[in-house]
Amino acid sequence: MKEIPMEEVLQPFQEKKQTLDHLDYSKRHAKGLLSAMERVELLMDKGTFVEIAPLARECKTARETKPGETPRDNIVVGYGQVNGRMVGVAAYDMQFRGGSMGKTAEWKFTRLKRFLLEQGFPLVILNEGTGARLEEEVASDGAYDNPQFSDFVALSGYVPIVTAIMGLCIGGHANLSAVADFVPMTEKGAMMIAGPQLLKTKMGIDTTVEDLGGVDKHIKKSGMADLRVKDDAECIEKIKEFLSYLPSNCHEDPPVWPTQDPADRRIEDLDEIVPTDHNFAYDMLELIEAIVDDGKYFEMQPEYAPNIITCMAHLNGRAVGIIANQPEWMAGTVDTKACMKISRFINFCDAFGLALVFMHDVPGFYPSPQSEEAGIIRWSTRLIYEIEHATVPRLAVMVRKSYGLAHYGMNSLGMKPNLIVAWPTATFSAVSPDDAVNVLFGKSLSDDEAGQQRREELVAEFKSKTGILGSAEAGFVDDVIDPSETRKVLINALQMAKKRRNHLGFKRRGITPI
Repeated sequence: MKEIPMEEVLQPFQEKKQTLDHLDYSKRHAKGLLSAMERVELLMDKGTFVEIAPLARECKTARETKPGETPRDNIVVGYGQVNGRMVGVAAYDMQFRGGSMGKTAEWKFTRLKRFLLEQGFPLVILNEGTGARLEEEVASDGAYDNPQFSDFVALSGYVPIVTAIMGLCIGGHANLSAVADFVPMTEKGAMMIAGPQLLKTKMGIDTTVEDLGGVDKHIKKSGMADLRVKDDAECIEKIKEFLSYLPSNCHEDPPVWPTQDPADRRIEDLDEIVPTDHNFAYDMLELIEAIVDDGKYFEMQPEYAPNIITCMAHLNGRAVGIIANQPEWMAGTVDTKACMKISRFINFCDAFGLALVFMHDVPGFYPSPQSEEAGIIRWSTRLIYEIEHATVPRLAVMVRKSYGLAHYGMNSLGMKPNLIVAWPTATFSAVSPDDAVNVLFGKSLSDDEAGQQRREELVAEFKSKTGILGSAEAGFVDDVIDPSETRKVLINALQMAKKRRNHLGFKRRGITPI
């Protein structure tokens, strides 16, 4: 029997792979969209990507129900390096079967997730698809034994997860965003549990993709997406930047980034950023920019609950998470959405070892009938709950106001921070002076000139009592600092507070308010 040369045996496999390199994506390109593989190549360091199961195709059920070839079973799966570090990636291919979740496709993805659970490196999902593949799953045996979501949930908190919404994402594809730590969304992106067609036929609701789950809906209103990006290229650049702040998994420390920014740098112009008069607003981001390394920060959810800032930055090379009131929006009060935003961010930072820095300028939790209906009581308590359960170091700077129960929500002394310092402009009280006068003396103060004068006298008296000097004398703050030394003070504290706190060992777990 004649021996067949290896080149001849290998040839049909090579030809199949070469076919994958010549698929026609001109229609997508005309819409300003990249193919799944082009997105992967843009993410990965050149020459490092290793694909899993490139020769996979649609299963027999799909072929019999709806004929048509599905290269790779419409998902590119594999691993490679992003800025020199190993990362796993899954990119759905919308061009074939609407990017739907087929049995072969999800088995490929499960293979990758098992690698990540074993090896501990981040997962990036470049997401676009129409959910479950109906030609395979409209049957009672459609729920095949594939732990696609179980393994996904197991990765949460273990490795950083990014789900980028880069096109239409319906059903299961939309659900992939809920567990992710970072969800950038392009202007052409949309996500929803069910699409307009199903809502029309099932519920008689006329709507559009944009109104149902467009970028504005999820960036500004639902909070399901973290960052608006213009297109595929900007989306992938932001993914790379996001990952640069984080360790590969929760057992590693975040990477320390070299900086030439002096640790003891004084910030002489802070008094020009923050007005001493509490009635005047300012942009807290300018203060953050002045304090952190090289003025660089990465803001999460900038358009959702903008009365609160959540961002990552570096202090002397160490990655930290910053939570700050934004006086330019709602005077920095904390409403229900802000509580949700902070709680999620604390979870994220605690999982991956980023110390937390709180910048106070908070008039209180936001009171209104709408707040009560939205569950402000439970959500404000959830915020406090998350602070107490955080294991990372927590630092607090009282810049100006710290009023009401919200001071607990901003990591006050009662929450056992590793450091709490105050600027000389800080005031601290269970209630603002104006509100205290209105509650205690509102009925007795008339609207005449004498009554107004008495009101002003009482407010001035209460203001004198809420100044930070009383807290300093009582030892309720660690120090009243020169604002220009805020950076130095925080860095010194971080050098001390390097270790995580131990979890409480006397109970299995807490029961969260939400």
